[in-house]
Amino acid sequence: MDATAPARNIKLVVAYEGTAYHGWQRQADGLATVQGSIEAAAARLLGHPVVVNGASRTDAGVHAAGQCANLITTNLAIPLQTVRRGLNSRCPSDIGVLSAEEAAADFHPSRCAKGKCYRYRIHVGAAKPVGRCRRVYHYPRALDADRMRAAGERLVGTRDFRALASAGERRARTVRTVTRCEVVERGDELHLTVAGDGFLYRMVRNIAGTLIEIGRRRWAPERIDEILRSGDRRQAGFTAPAGGLCLISVDY
Repeated sequence: MDATAPARNIKLVVAYEGTAYHGWQRQADGLATVQGSIEAAAARLLGHPVVVNGASRTDAGVHAAGQCANLITTNLAIPLQTVRRGLNSRCPSDIGVLSAEEAAADFHPSRCAKGKCYRYRIHVGAAKPVGRCRRVYHYPRALDADRMRAAGERLVGTRDFRALASAGERRARTVRTVTRCEVVERGDELHLTVAGDGFLYRMVRNIAGTLIEIGRRRWAPERIDEILRSGDRRQAGFTAPAGGLCLISVDY
């Protein structure tokens, strides 16, 4: 793309089922990714190579209902409605572009984001959730939702979440602000919704695994305070599987 040519910045809202993909981010070895799939579709539609930036680099197997992305194009002729339709017709069936709109020239979906909201779905019960198996984590025994709610409330606020990040987290600053951490019963599922100004690598899945340990009465809700004070990933619960996690929305 000619850097000197007139261009427009297009903001996309994207949904996808992440089961078939090695995460959002394009991989050098050519593995299937959400970013790579949308970029390939956009290049065919617009007639030139494009880079599609995402607000969140979701892991392999993680889903999205409201991932925000952008692309810059020198193709000024295609209407936004056609961009959305054209991308949808060229993307795989498990990726959908929900909207396309003009954005300011300096808009970047990650750098401009004010907050994100994720939801983790847990199916509780002996019977497997066959029709939902790609979108929920199946836990076969009872969980105490009240204890999980009490623990989640203790995560709200500005905290150092190093103990709930991946052991491989490399960022020096691990303080984040969680504005919401709720556990709600929805039929035979528990929905853990976590919102905040940003998240460390695998932080939401580690929160989910820790709350499950509390829900099965291995730990009391107050264990959350000890975990955060320790700064030690080994003190927290397991990393819940990727399939139960979905990026719900990005706030600007």
